[in-house]
Amino acid sequence: MGLQDDRMSGNIQDIARLITRLLLQGDMPQYTLPAAEADYTEADQLFSKIMGLADEGDINGAENELLMNMEDDDPEYLELALTFYLYLNDMDGDYLDDHDYSREEILDGLKSLAEDWGVTGLETLV
Repeated sequence: MGLQDDRMSGNIQDIARLITRLLLQGDMPQYTLPAAEADYTEADQLFSKIMGLADEGDINGAENELLMNMEDDDPEYLELALTFYLYLNDMDGDYLDDHDYSREEILDGLKSLAEDWGVTGLETLV
């Protein structure tokens, strides 16, 4: 990972941490699935699906699925989305490139998510 990629990755983590502190009163988002699939909520099913798509390399499809199925004003979905973007951020830059995705798109996704929740001005931080 190059210096610019490291810096962008750090910025993404900082933005996710800020959004989490402002809106979820936590430190970092950590959406987790129940142990039994039978206990999955609709949000859990969405999370499982988008993570699977991302792992298969369909990152754009995963993000589209997330955006189409987000429940506005539901903190569970906010944490789900933040966890998803941080998961993408942890991926190798070459993997992202190979699947037509970038750290800039992760950052844009976080900014858009924040704006949807009323947090503005994040563009001045990056």
